[in-house]
Amino acid sequence: MIKTKESKNNQRKILEKKKILLKKENNDTSKNLIKNLINLDKFNDYKIIASFVSIKTEISTKVLNNYIIKKNKILCLPTIKKESKKLIFRKYDVKKDLIVGKYGIKEPDKINEELLPDLIFTPCLAFDKIGYRLGYGGGYYDRTFSYFKKIKHKFVSVAVAFDDQKIEKVIHDSNDQKINYILTEKKLYKV
Repeated sequence: MIKTKESKNNQRKILEKKKILLKKENNDTSKNLIKNLINLDKFNDYKIIASFVSIKTEISTKVLNNYIIKKNKILCLPTIKKESKKLIFRKYDVKKDLIVGKYGIKEPDKINEELLPDLIFTPCLAFDKIGYRLGYGGGYYDRTFSYFKKIKHKFVSVAVAFDDQKIEKVIHDSNDQKINYILTEKKLYKV
């Protein structure tokens, strides 16, 4: 387990440097996400959709989030309660400002309604063709997905990334949860 964690951390360091270069090369690519999202099975059937506010070198989710709202879906964003090890998704209200949450990431206010999303977009540093994503190391999405499965809540997960974040194999362990799709500026990968 320690060796896997060390290997994942090394993989994260290398991929974070690669992502900085990708962000510089791909400024307008977030618009292409919508073109590829059309290929997602049953997108119109999903009512409650979780996304995230992109940070640092992540592909921008602003266009994606606006599209979700434009399609009359309920958009929710992840929040972390102080001592919790899993995510809570709160309804996003375009009329209210987001607050700064844990790790400096913007999120809806605590008074916003908690929701269980049908479709969940996740950030990632890297992904592979068999459905593993490398996150930032907190394990929040993995624990959340595991919890949703435990309570038998059905959902579909989609990692959002630059296409060049695809690698041969993401180092993973028994805690890592597979995702169903990867949405990039070039295509939608089905796992």
